[in-house]
Amino acid sequence: MTTKADKLNGPQLKAVDMLATGATITAAAGAVGVSRQTVSEWVNRDAEFRATLNRRRAELWTEQSDRLRSLIPKALDRLEAALENGTGDGLRAALGVLKLAGVGDLSRIGPTSAQAIANQDFMAEICPSRSRP
Repeated sequence: MTTKADKLNGPQLKAVDMLATGATITAAAGAVGVSRQTVSEWVNRDAEFRATLNRRRAELWTEQSDRLRSLIPKALDRLEAALENGTGDGLRAALGVLKLAGVGDLSRIGPTSAQAIANQDFMAEICPSRSRP
């Protein structure tokens, strides 16, 4: 089975990974051996490249969001300890983690039934411009 990413060549795929992780267009161009203008054209005019870059960014965002959520128990423990013994050690960091993780916004968890997820996936297939929550 051919995927959309298969339509990109090796240098393009490497550039996607570099750009998705924060490299500049100039740095990506140098690393893959093409001109800055070439990478800029991929980014601005090549729909397959842009779609692959957006998918890679979404993957990375999901991975980092999951990593951040894994810190919630530690942050809550720190917050609880600060409340119990009146010390502020690590309190600011703990509160920052909780805020970034959106602990107060439980609506971001997503559907909890398989049918709702299947419906959401179906809608995403027939209407790709509609974003998932």
